[in-house]
Amino acid sequence: MEKVELPVHEHPLFVFDRVCMDTCKGCGVYGYFYGGYICNELGCNTLFHKECVESVPEINHPSHPEHPLKLSLDCGQFCCSVCIHRSEVGYYCSICDFNVHLVCARRSPSPSSISSTFSSLPTTTDNSKVHQHPLLLSEKVKTFLLKGERNCEVCNADININEQKLYECRFCNVLFHWECVGLIPDVYHSLHPKHPLKFFRYGAPEYADEDCLLCGKKFDRRSYNCDQVYHCDVCNVTICKEFCMANPPPVSVVSPTTHEHKLHLVPRLVNFTCNACGTKGDRSPYLCLQCNFMIHRACIDLPCVININRHNHRISYTRQLGHGNWTCGVCRKKVDGFYGAYSCSKCPSYAVHARCATRNGVWEKVELEGTPEEEEIEPFEVVDENQIKHFSHDHNLRLNKAGKSIHESKLCEACVSQINDESFYDCERCDFILHETCASLPRKIRNVSDNTPFTLQTDTYRRRCFACYQYFTGFKYKSGRITLDVRCSSITEPFLHESHPHPLYYEVFSSKRGNKCSACDRTHVFISTLWCDECEFQLDFGCATLPRKVMNQRYDDHPLYLSYGETKEDGQLWCEACETKINPKEWSYECNLCGITLHVSCVVGDFSYHIPGHISLDDISEGVVVANTSICRPHCFRCSSRCKLPYILQVDGHYFCSIICVNPREYWNNNLYIN
Repeated sequence: MEKVELPVHEHPLFVFDRVCMDTCKGCGVYGYFYGGYICNELGCNTLFHKECVESVPEINHPSHPEHPLKLSLDCGQFCCSVCIHRSEVGYYCSICDFNVHLVCARRSPSPSSISSTFSSLPTTTDNSKVHQHPLLLSEKVKTFLLKGERNCEVCNADININEQKLYECRFCNVLFHWECVGLIPDVYHSLHPKHPLKFFRYGAPEYADEDCLLCGKKFDRRSYNCDQVYHCDVCNVTICKEFCMANPPPVSVVSPTTHEHKLHLVPRLVNFTCNACGTKGDRSPYLCLQCNFMIHRACIDLPCVININRHNHRISYTRQLGHGNWTCGVCRKKVDGFYGAYSCSKCPSYAVHARCATRNGVWEKVELEGTPEEEEIEPFEVVDENQIKHFSHDHNLRLNKAGKSIHESKLCEACVSQINDESFYDCERCDFILHETCASLPRKIRNVSDNTPFTLQTDTYRRRCFACYQYFTGFKYKSGRITLDVRCSSITEPFLHESHPHPLYYEVFSSKRGNKCSACDRTHVFISTLWCDECEFQLDFGCATLPRKVMNQRYDDHPLYLSYGETKEDGQLWCEACETKINPKEWSYECNLCGITLHVSCVVGDFSYHIPGHISLDDISEGVVVANTSICRPHCFRCSSRCKLPYILQVDGHYFCSIICVNPREYWNNNLYIN
């Protein structure tokens, strides 16, 4: 892409030929982009129309003939004095309090049949194109006509009571935007020049196709605010007014990254398979006659090299994968190697559909062709064969091999879990300790929770994990506003869990399937889960990251292992902590030697992932997570029950066993789950 420095944006902009649906940062208009300018900075994803970027610095506009208007590039949100549209880029008068955004600055401020300036707009007009009666010009109409919601009779859009100029018919009690009065009801379209297209204010006729011929937008015929269309009753062709009439696709396209020859639009209903993405299409492809090449307009100028959140390496677009048993790394469906797709040069078996790789929420929206790969920063420096210098700690850490006995209260600073019999690093000068695996956590990762990279942060401030929705301290991965604990961030696709024979995949909430966890039987609201493609099994992230092995010497000197609902012979289980029955089909923690059994909720609680010390809570000025290791278990200040969990909260001399007991509103305000 060609890089240019332009004053309308803080970052360099690039000329691009891609077809996409988005909002222009300059004029604020939402619709199709057929080329333009794009910002290639990570996290910016800003697009501009070509004409918006190339706006002249000063204009004389008939809506304000007294003074010239100057281009304003970055003055925050301002209100257009003509149409009340709010924008960040537009023209302003340095003398008067007058602003006009780019759309109004470019178009004529009045219909062609009426005088071209506001100062000389006729008070009445007889415009039979849009209405049968004369229309009266009214400035800031505040009569009985504006009581309640009103819409323009031509465009059906809402009319703001503060509109500067309106036309009204007092015979019919209807209103018109001034710019809609000149709308021509019968027009010829560049892609249908044979017959004129008639304007239909309330949707296409019943016999017509329900979709736009060009973009496939489905028309709404049933609601009051149905889509306005242009239709040819001779050819049964319907084109949406909102996008394709106002901004028609180009008749021909030259895009060397897409195809070596010029591509021509075929504006008709035709079934085809897109050579670029391998999916079916049913209308208006672009065609190369020389090569019998057909492509969706949305697949023109696909990015060449990109990053996605399902893979840690860059992937590149190829016009043909070739022979092979390819499976998409995003949707898990078959990839046809005879069509275009994305592949990884470092992972020969990895492939992604072109549409899957570039969809919202997967691609980070940055073209990486010509950009060198970032060097991976190691999390530690090797001092010698037994010592490292980790970036999170000031002292050297010493390696301890697996099998060394360590007290259950010693928690890893990163994942806030027990060390057990795993290899770990510790500091000889303080209590800092890390699992060997946690010490090797990469500084940057990609995760399905967001399409931008996550950075490892080592401050121990209390946060809430976006995936499991649990509060925690310790290391975290952060991308924008999304925070993940290191347990949830370690889950990659496909995820294999001991409780289920099939792989699990990340999926957002689905109202059809629901988000009921198969382990804890809770239905989660607005939280993503891990689903099985082959059956109805799914896990929430809290259950998926439960520790497989824990030590709890209050109840047993042996390790307790997570059991996934294996029924004992007698079918009767009792929890050693709360002394109530355990459903044999539910997950629990068990000792393989003594037969001791505990509920999961009696082993892992709200404060289990907190390093003992000072934390802050909502509506609580100060609180300390403490180990519940005293001989006599304290009573919870809120629910009055004995605190049975290994870690509890102490506030002003009182003890709390859960966050709900600290703040009952926490449960309802966050609407976390429904039992």
